[in-house]
Amino acid sequence: MAIVECQGVTAAQSRLNVTPSVISGHLTHLEDRLGMTLCHRGRAGFKLTEDGAAVYEACLSFTEAVASFQHQLHYIRQLDSVRGGHIRLCLIDQMPTVFYDALRQCLAASYRNNPLIHFSIDVQSPESMLDKLLSNESDIGVGYFGSFPPLLTFQPAFIEKQVVCCGREHQLFYEAEGLTFEDLEQNHPWIKRGYITDLSINHVRPKTLSATTYHMEATAQLILAGHHVGYLPNDLAKRYEEMGMMKILLPNEASYEVKHHWAYRENLHKHVADFLQQMTGLL
Repeated sequence: MAIVECQGVTAAQSRLNVTPSVISGHLTHLEDRLGMTLCHRGRAGFKLTEDGAAVYEACLSFTEAVASFQHQLHYIRQLDSVRGGHIRLCLIDQMPTVFYDALRQCLAASYRNNPLIHFSIDVQSPESMLDKLLSNESDIGVGYFGSFPPLLTFQPAFIEKQVVCCGREHQLFYEAEGLTFEDLEQNHPWIKRGYITDLSINHVRPKTLSATTYHMEATAQLILAGHHVGYLPNDLAKRYEEMGMMKILLPNEASYEVKHHWAYRENLHKHVADFLQQMTGLL
C-alpha cells in the first residue's frame, strides 16, 4: 500500500524506513506468491496493473475491516469494564403513558449511577419478542403475550384497556347514536392483529376482517383511513380522539382489559435484575 500511495518503490523508502532494494524484494516475493504482476516499475515510471489496482482496493477494504474490528473490540472491552453493563430491552409499540414515565425515570437513574452502562432498546411484535428472548438476543421483554413458553419466566407488569375506534372519515364517527354491539361486530370491516391474542378476554367476533397489522401505530393509520374499525390501547386512542381524528365506540360494551407481562430468562445478570426491579417498583 505504501508503494502505491507514494507512487513508487524509491518514494516509499522514507515512509517504510527501509532501502529500495528491500522493498523491491518484498514486492517481487508478493507477486510470486499471488501469481500476478502488480505494477510496472522502471525508467518509464511507476504504474499499477489492473490486477495491482484490484489488490490495492482489497488491501484498503482489509485495512478498514481491521480498524472496524479494533473499534468493536474497544467497545466490547468498555462494556466488560462494567460487570453486566449491557441491558437489551424489547418493547411492543405504543405502551401506556405510565410505562413510558417509569422507563424514563429508570433510564435516567441507571446512567446517573453507572455512566458506562449501555442500553439497547428494540420494538417488536409480541411473538418476535419471544423469539428474541429465547435466542438470547434480548434480556427483558414487556408486552401482551398470547403464549407463554416454559423456557421463559413471566411476571405481571400492568393492565391496559383496549378500545374500539373509528376514524373521522368513517360513517360511525358521525352516526354512532343507537349503535349496538352486534351491528359493530357484523356490519363493519375490522382490523385483525397479526399475532396471537387471548380469545377468552376479547369477545368480539367480527364478520369481516380485511386488514392485518402487527403494531399499534399501523392499526391507527388504517383506522384513520376511514374504512375500518379496530382496537387500540386506550392512551393512544385518547390522544387521537382529543385531536378530533378518532372516535371511541361503545366504550362500556366493546372495551376489554389485557394484562401485560415482563418476560425474561432465569438467572438475570445483577444489572438487568436491578433495572427490572426498579421498573416493577414504579409500575
